[in-house]
Order: sequence, then C-alpha cells, then structure tokens
Amino acid sequence: MKKLTLKEMTVSEQFEVKTQLGRSKANLGRALTNAEQNRIKDMAVNKIMQKRADVIKATRLEKKIAKTTLNTVTFNWSASINTRPAR
Repeated sequence: MKKLTLKEMTVSEQFEVKTQLGRSKANLGRALTNAEQNRIKDMAVNKIMQKRADVIKATRLEKKIAKTTLNTVTFNWSASINTRPAR
C-alpha cells in the first residue's frame, strides 16, 4: 500500500495528524524542528494506514465468509424447463 498524503486523508484523519503534532509540541514546550515534525507526522500516517489496512482485511474476510456459506436453496429444474412440448 502506498503512503498516504494529507490530501488523500479524510478530515478526521487530517485532524488526528495535526493533533499529534500539537501534543508533541506541547509536551516539549517548544516549536518542533522539521525532523521532529516529519517523524511525528510519519508515525501518525503509518498508524492511520494500519487502521485502514485492518478495516480492509476485516471486510475482505467477511466477504470471503459470506461467499463460502452454504446455500440451502437448490436448483429448481421445473422452473428452467419449458412446460410446452416441442412443435
């Protein structure tokens, strides 16, 4: 999976990244350097990508289970055979 950019994220995900940056800035009590800012942003983006991957994996598993469930309906031959004889 390719790395997400802020433009590709939803508003709530963008807010989560900005919140992480704000928390880090408040914990240090100073402005973040570019390296610190990029590292924190990368960690937040990786966490969001992992959440998305987990959701995709869960939906894929649900689809697979739904596809393999036994179908109790049998084929009705009388519905597919023409009841009128050939002419």
